[in-house]
Amino acid sequence: MKKQVISLLLCGTLAFSALSGCGSESKDASSTESEQNKDDKQTKDTRDSTDNVTTLTFWTYVEQHTEFMQDAVKTWNQNHPDELVELQTETYPTEDMHSKLLITLQSGDGAPDLVDVNVARFSDFVQGDSEVFVPLNDIIEPEKENFLEPVLDIYNYDGNYYGIEYHVGAPIMFYNTEILDQAGVKAEDIITWDDLHEAGKKVLAATGKPIITFEVNDSWSYYIMTGEKGGDYFDKDGTCIINSKENAEVLDFMLSMLEDGTAVTTPGGGFHTEEYYGFMAQEGAASMLECLWYMGRFTDYMPELKGKIQVAAPPVWDENSQYPVFGGTATSITTQCKVPDLAKRFLAEAKISKEGAAKIWNVLGFDPLRWDIWDTDVMKETNKYTDYFGKDIFDVVISMKDKFHTSNITASPKYSLANSLISSDILFRVLGEKSATPEEALNSAADEIKNAQ
Repeated sequence: MKKQVISLLLCGTLAFSALSGCGSESKDASSTESEQNKDDKQTKDTRDSTDNVTTLTFWTYVEQHTEFMQDAVKTWNQNHPDELVELQTETYPTEDMHSKLLITLQSGDGAPDLVDVNVARFSDFVQGDSEVFVPLNDIIEPEKENFLEPVLDIYNYDGNYYGIEYHVGAPIMFYNTEILDQAGVKAEDIITWDDLHEAGKKVLAATGKPIITFEVNDSWSYYIMTGEKGGDYFDKDGTCIINSKENAEVLDFMLSMLEDGTAVTTPGGGFHTEEYYGFMAQEGAASMLECLWYMGRFTDYMPELKGKIQVAAPPVWDENSQYPVFGGTATSITTQCKVPDLAKRFLAEAKISKEGAAKIWNVLGFDPLRWDIWDTDVMKETNKYTDYFGKDIFDVVISMKDKFHTSNITASPKYSLANSLISSDILFRVLGEKSATPEEALNSAADEIKNAQ
């Protein structure tokens, strides 16, 4: 069989115009002229005379994802010795990568074959008539019934799936049981947000510590809480609802906890700061609200809390509450990829197959979209996360499974603007400096979004 080689050389991190597919042509003496011309059309400028592998380029902004994809390459090459793959990876700061990707896709030149796209930025790339990502329906739909559809649907635009997630992004409460025990509080008894508030009063009285912190320069805790209440930035049709009654009510509730000391604003402003890691490592608060993938932050940055943190479903507002899911990062194939069929088959094996989904858990510590493996032995294997949090992690996720709902993240190209306004302005003004009421801040944001071009 004749093997093709794809070599897309990355020639500098900022030189957008220099990123292109290049290479030399390898001639096969046994090929006829017509056969060679056919090959030329299929692999123009992509033939390397020294290798027998297909090189795919991959951009990401998460170093862990690079390690995961390189592990997937090893598995692929073991399973496909006649169709070897090499992955050239580039890791960039988040904003740099997304800006660079947008430029290369708009110019039609220099984009990678595979790319990670942050969920909050995904709508920037799938609006309008120009298709910049390859539809993945043919690798997703055969396995769709085994996947958590609310997360698949985040990346569905006009009937096509343009990305496949690493994880569900299930919202989770992380409770410090040592602090709760001092106050005579059990995590199992905290069902609603009112329960958390009441438990917070006991914790504060017994320990002098808040039960939770709320971010003022990132949107995770707010977005989870408002998603449970039925709020969002946009509805499914793309209409701006950032100033909805539900969203304002969540901010009012947060304020009530801040005012009586049962909550404080997050040190450093968000959950991904050195100030916050230090605060929590010293047992500064009794809980936090984030996604399951945050387990890796505990193991890497707060090892002191090993054995003290209990994973649980978040409190809800009432019996009608559902848990929003929003993934975090999807891998897409750009339309500039010269071997989309191979790229899709590689991506399917890496992230859609049972083996790939299991590695999403065992390599990355993420909650894989493939729910049909959640209660299998492979998810019960010991790793650094079970050592840290205990072995019932996925029992919690399974208990939540039928109450997940899709967030409207790709409903509007203005999603990233809305999320930026929440993260960089509204939460700080309302919860931090208290210079605006929830209604004032949200109405201002709605006006800015509606007037944005």
